[in-house]
Amino acid sequence: MPSDGLGLQIKTPAWRQAVPQVRQLVRRVLSAVIDLSQHEVSVVLADDAFVQTLNRTYRGVDKPTNVLSFPLPASDVPMAPLGDIVLAFETCQREAQAQGLTLTAHTAHLVLHGGLHLLGYDHILEKEAVQMEHLESLKMLELGFDDPYQGEKTCHSSTK
Repeated sequence: MPSDGLGLQIKTPAWRQAVPQVRQLVRRVLSAVIDLSQHEVSVVLADDAFVQTLNRTYRGVDKPTNVLSFPLPASDVPMAPLGDIVLAFETCQREAQAQGLTLTAHTAHLVLHGGLHLLGYDHILEKEAVQMEHLESLKMLELGFDDPYQGEKTCHSSTK
């Protein structure tokens, strides 16, 4: 992991082509919620097949999903890793198109969503979902993107 707190692995070249300056985008989004001078985060930009394998192995769900987060146990060690975030290109691209979003905006939202999971936020219970979605909306607006939940009650069904 580099000393700047972000490890980014682009396993699927389509990410570079479809999301201009993807490395800078991921850093900017994560920095909105995580102090990368104090914590390490690994982000993997992969394809559906890679994410489907992870989803099947770790969640028992044999299909791809847009984003998976793998938080690590909290540690007092300086620069201890918070965990991993993995995105699936084809699923993210389909969702962006279906929702009338740019892939850049959708990627920003999913990286933010994954980062919040690493910090302990969740959306299993309705109360938690409301809190998490509110924070996601605020941070996306601060980052210059539209509110990803505008007009929706909840949209976590695609991440489960």
